[in-house]
Amino acid sequence: MDGVAAQSDRRASATADLALSLLAGVGARDFQERLALSLKRHVKVDAGLILLYRRDTAPKILFNDWCTDKGLSDIRNYLQGSYRLDPFYRLALDNGDDGLYRLNQIEPSLDRSQYYREYYRHSGLHDEFNIFVTLDTDTKVAISLARRRSHEIFSGADAKFLQTAAPLLSQAVLRHYRDLRPEAIEDQGSLLQSTLAHALKNFGRSVLTARECEIAQLILRGFSVKGAAARLGISPATVKLHRRNLYAKLDISSQTALFSLFIDAVALASNASEDPLITYLGRRGPQMGQRIPN
Repeated sequence: MDGVAAQSDRRASATADLALSLLAGVGARDFQERLALSLKRHVKVDAGLILLYRRDTAPKILFNDWCTDKGLSDIRNYLQGSYRLDPFYRLALDNGDDGLYRLNQIEPSLDRSQYYREYYRHSGLHDEFNIFVTLDTDTKVAISLARRRSHEIFSGADAKFLQTAAPLLSQAVLRHYRDLRPEAIEDQGSLLQSTLAHALKNFGRSVLTARECEIAQLILRGFSVKGAAARLGISPATVKLHRRNLYAKLDISSQTALFSLFIDAVALASNASEDPLITYLGRRGPQMGQRIPN
């Protein structure tokens, strides 16, 4: 159990690191680079792409770190027409649900497909994930993460981390491309970056008790139940009780949902000295629990 718990703690810490890195990058002109670097701190990726898929239009590359050395081709052939055969492209524009997909799961007979014969076998790759994020009915962002044939395929732990990361990536992409319209943002040190520390300190105080706020903040910083208990000098059972209560008040049920809520709330924050949930709740309406006296 200790090994399982340690792995869980590492995954929680990695998820917290990713969430905060994504939040700090939303609105910045190098958002794509920050997103890729944040992921690569936790999952080894040989070839990363961020593509904009629009119906009846060739994909547009938003980010590309493919190395065109021996064994890994460039993607010009893909953009010149091979994309039409790509199972990811077809699924995306057939209104596939947002989330994480693996190439060998959506195309089990890949090595017998026209796409493989004409393009993929020449690419140097042999394992790939895509994360879809819908911007509108005809537009999706696809985050492609691939391994070359000279390296092992993605592990089960990699897949679990990416499954957890997918909702966070989706929220960040939506905020950056659809809501914040980064082309209009001149200051790379945006409001989100400058208020991050304050947002962490103030998050939840308009809805939660003081102790629940402390637990929420420690979760957002990547602390495990045991780590939070040690930090606060209380028992793990008490931490779990507070966590259950704060999740109920925030109308969420998981750590990933807490990260997503935090990203959403901070993206809307207008006053660094207030709980970022105040503006968020004002937009959504009073759907969460009422303020409970400390």
